[in-house]
Amino acid sequence: MCGIAGKIYFNNFSETEKIVELACKAMSYRGPDNMKIEKSGKALLGHCRLAIIDLSSEANQPFYSDDKRYSIVFNGEIYNFEEIKRELENKYNIVFYTKSDTEVLLKGYITLGTEIFNKMRGMWAFAIWDRQKEELLISRDRFGEKPLFYSFIKGNFCFASNLAAITKLIDRKEINPNAVSELFAYQYISQNNCIYKDINKLLPAQYAIVNQNGIKCSSYWNVSYTDKIDISFNEAKNEVEEIMHKSIREKMISDVPLGLFLSGGNDSGLVAAIASHYKKNITSITLSTPQNPELDESKYANIIAQKYNLDYNQVELEIDCINLLPKLLGMIEPFADSSVIPTMAVSEKARKHLTVVLTGDGGDEIFGGYGIPSLFNKIRKSQIPLKFLIDKLSNLRFQPGAKNLSKIANIERIIRYGGIDSYCNAMDYQPSNIRNYLFKAEFISKLNQEQSYFQKSIIKSAEQNISTHDLMMYLGVKGYLADDFLMKVDSGTMYASIESRAPFLDHRLIEFTSKLKPEILMPQGKEKYLLKKICEKYLPNEIVYKKKTGFRIPVRDYFNSNWSNLLINYVKEGISSELGIINPDGCIKLIEWYKKAKPAQMEKLLFSMLVFEIWLRIFHFNYKSDDIKL
Repeated sequence: MCGIAGKIYFNNFSETEKIVELACKAMSYRGPDNMKIEKSGKALLGHCRLAIIDLSSEANQPFYSDDKRYSIVFNGEIYNFEEIKRELENKYNIVFYTKSDTEVLLKGYITLGTEIFNKMRGMWAFAIWDRQKEELLISRDRFGEKPLFYSFIKGNFCFASNLAAITKLIDRKEINPNAVSELFAYQYISQNNCIYKDINKLLPAQYAIVNQNGIKCSSYWNVSYTDKIDISFNEAKNEVEEIMHKSIREKMISDVPLGLFLSGGNDSGLVAAIASHYKKNITSITLSTPQNPELDESKYANIIAQKYNLDYNQVELEIDCINLLPKLLGMIEPFADSSVIPTMAVSEKARKHLTVVLTGDGGDEIFGGYGIPSLFNKIRKSQIPLKFLIDKLSNLRFQPGAKNLSKIANIERIIRYGGIDSYCNAMDYQPSNIRNYLFKAEFISKLNQEQSYFQKSIIKSAEQNISTHDLMMYLGVKGYLADDFLMKVDSGTMYASIESRAPFLDHRLIEFTSKLKPEILMPQGKEKYLLKKICEKYLPNEIVYKKKTGFRIPVRDYFNSNWSNLLINYVKEGISSELGIINPDGCIKLIEWYKKAKPAQMEKLLFSMLVFEIWLRIFHFNYKSDDIKL
């Protein structure tokens, strides 16, 4: 796990290595073991290394081909690099001089071209520069575990692993209105959008060829939910279990200390149980929340640790952990999933013991968690045409003065009477009737006017004959998995210079589960049923069938104490208003209404507002993070 950056001067070479050095220093926390910046023709390439495989200096990057024509900077891990290496040696007589996956990746691409992507199992964002053709290849892994930002302005192409780095490589920093709107609607910024204009993100499962004529993006992988197979429940269960064993065993290859995050739930519990089969007394890190007992799953984690003789380490989430957020917001895009805060906190504690951790991320998206696919499996859309009414009621949940509408327009009624379109609308925490409170009129005129357009665009891209159940599975994988959950994990763990690995995010697993019929994956709409039946073999039933707790901080408690007044003060300061974005009077009215009525649906919207105000100060205007106290 590392940080990469580069600038390609397709027109006139006008700067020194210093500019890429500044970019690398802005993300040095991602790779504290080595920093190296080099020039190759028209390219400046930089790398911050967190050494995981082959700790020798020979594996430092930028890494060059034998003839110096090609150079690579690479962030991530190729778990099956030894397998690919043997094929290249035996079939193509390729000679290797290091034990690193970087050399395998570079020589694999030189030999096989983009076909190498189909052979790779791992997580990655990398760039390969061809000095002879003056052409750059960039690529991102299938699920989007590793981020990659890029910009192409006036013949200069820049890329980097985070926002702090890439903004050192360009001059312009104009805020993107639709990105702000998405942040308030979803708590994250989606797809290839970015908080700044002229900056984009490469999508998961994409690669791009860049030369003086421009950039051409292509997809190398997608998941299909329409090619169903006839298979019994037990056959499916056995196949999933076998794939999980293969995936976990592969992801335990490391030349530095490796352990796991153990929450006390099924996903991380299953990973821990299987991992302990391949490594005895493996170190586990569990976060406890004694201040909020309803969120504390440490007692269940302890049960799993004792069952599998783990080296159990329990760390306490401290109240002042929320003050980690301003520090992170000085490095990344504004991001308002509050669970990034405990992720940062537990990663800081884990770094004292480990450099690599296995996690349970992806289990819900692969097996149908969060209850939504199972609801679409159980609930048949009503023939009564009430979509307009249910959308209206759903949007009014956020309206000052409205009461009890969350109970009337609940998620089951939204699905029954409005279907997928209404469900997407309900997931947008910034409906049109709220925009007038949040933003200035001129700012609103610049926004995409379709409600929940991001999620609807994913639905439109799906296969035509896909079922509603599978469409929701597809939406989870292609939507919030990369932009929310994986962004959270990468940002939170890399903040502490830790590499996280997610065994559930193995393409062999989703390529199998996506072929399963709903009655196999979740019979009668029973959430994550197939996975739970596998977990029964490894975990006590009190864990397998307990209610999901989630990994979060008590946002409501913070707003009920001092965050509401803190947000009002920020809005009154006028920084966001002077940029032509925030409508101060409307926002204050929303906050004051929240203080009186405490509607649960408002918490995420207000937290997004707070994050944006902090990010403007720390990132956009370069305030010191220590000056922001939460």
